[in-house]
Amino acid sequence: MLFGFSPKPVLRGRVGQCGVELYHVLYLRSLRADALVLLSNRLLWMGARVSKRVRDEAGDMVEDEARRHAPLPPGEAIHTSGGMLRVRYIVHANPLNEQLIATPELLAAALDSAIKRCEELGARRVIFPDFTDQLEGWSPEQCAYAILEAIQRNEGRLQTALIACWEKAHLEGYQHVLAPYR
Repeated sequence: MLFGFSPKPVLRGRVGQCGVELYHVLYLRSLRADALVLLSNRLLWMGARVSKRVRDEAGDMVEDEARRHAPLPPGEAIHTSGGMLRVRYIVHANPLNEQLIATPELLAAALDSAIKRCEELGARRVIFPDFTDQLEGWSPEQCAYAILEAIQRNEGRLQTALIACWEKAHLEGYQHVLAPYR
């Protein structure tokens, strides 16, 4: 808990066997899980948007550790320690092609690789930070569907998926998509 505060989920639901919890957070370290899935670029730089937020909370050592695995091919995933976050691992997945564009197919491959890596690590409770700002041209609803579809494709690999949103507008998009899964 951060200063005695542990957020309550805004919404709880199920996708197959996997519990899904949606959170509105100020800091990722207010959540506890086995792993966090982070969309990354091929060089594993953590200098902008969601990656920067994660690096700022986890510590520079996570970026240093990740960069040793560069270049990361599109659709693939690697893992690092969780740094100062309350997770054991950060799973870095690359959804970007050579033009730095995330296609639906590459995003699906990257999320599948990340979930498989989580399973290999024994991580059953996994945080998915809202990655809307990281993917040019993607809406919060499209990102939410991408996460839910990845959970469905990888049935039984995760026990609980925690989706963390910082921005209220993005949270509302995720709520709209997740509402039928209550």
